[in-house]
Amino acid sequence: MRKGIFYGLSKCLIVSTFLISEILLAPPETISSPLSKGKQDQIKEIESKLSREKQKLKAFDFQEKDLLVQLADLEQKVTDARRSVNELEKTVRLDKIEMEKLQGRLTNLEQSLKNAENQVAKRLVALYKYARKGYIKVLANVRDLDQFWQRATYLRAIMEKDRNMLEELTKQKRMQEMEVSRIGEKLIAREAESNRNKTRLSSLKKDLEKQVIRLMKTHKEKEFYETAVKELQLAAKNLKQALLNIEKKDAYKILRSSRFSDSKGKLPFPLKGRIIKADKLSGSKSKLLNKGIFIEGVSDSKVKAVFPGRVDFSGRLKGYGEVIIINHGSRFFTISAHISRRKKQEGDVVERGEVIGFVKRSGPSKESRLYFEIRKAGKS
Repeated sequence: MRKGIFYGLSKCLIVSTFLISEILLAPPETISSPLSKGKQDQIKEIESKLSREKQKLKAFDFQEKDLLVQLADLEQKVTDARRSVNELEKTVRLDKIEMEKLQGRLTNLEQSLKNAENQVAKRLVALYKYARKGYIKVLANVRDLDQFWQRATYLRAIMEKDRNMLEELTKQKRMQEMEVSRIGEKLIAREAESNRNKTRLSSLKKDLEKQVIRLMKTHKEKEFYETAVKELQLAAKNLKQALLNIEKKDAYKILRSSRFSDSKGKLPFPLKGRIIKADKLSGSKSKLLNKGIFIEGVSDSKVKAVFPGRVDFSGRLKGYGEVIIINHGSRFFTISAHISRRKKQEGDVVERGEVIGFVKRSGPSKESRLYFEIRKAGKS
């Protein structure tokens, strides 16, 4: 994503560089002549580009606003999901506490039931031993029949009480086990629901992160078009001002028998070396400098004028580096860019073969590389 953003920003710089260079490179037939149709066309072209960039900026502005709405909606969903998870986790904690209490009560009931069973067992053993002595001994120990019935009733009452106690404890144990089972099932269900909500929360967070990244990318693209619009507006303003300034300058004419157009195919190279077409170079440079050539040299780093003329620009342009533009008259210009050191200044008159600057050796092959372009009336 970063690579795409930085590439977009580089395109913006390229557009602005090309437009600024057009301001400086657009040559008049004579510098004191009226505004030519070609320059009016350049202004119209810039204004057309400006209109297109404004439309793109507007589209990205709408897209950014739409993303902000979606982002707010996602943030609300994440908040709701997080609240739901927190509530479920709190409920699960309370259920676990309740389960622990129930399990404690169940343990106590089981112990009580066990104690009661032991107690009843002892009584049954005692009654069994007593019964083994025989009914005759029981009857012999009573004074009358009423006393016998009284003892028999007493024994039945004891046995009934023990039986009722055992039944009650068994009933309580069974109910406690059912309650523990119910709470356990509820706990499992809530833990499952909590896990589902956690999964949903995690998914929403991922969606939120993706939307944030989309918003950042859209915002960067919007900034790119904002910059493009501002620089196009500035380029249009500068071009109009440059045309006004050109009207105030003295005309420059080459007072020579030969003309630049007559030297077509006979011009020397500004630098000795190997010629490379700009469209064979990768990256943004090939998109900007696609009308000229690159010349690579290893032995001679001197850049020379290819035809007599006057230096109309000597300075730095973004995307081109150090640049020298020579006006050869009849609206012909030569551009020498990526110069490491300029020897001529604006206003200097140069002859054919005269050194105007130097290029430095760079890269693993230690080659000197110069960009060279010929323009006529703003066209290459």
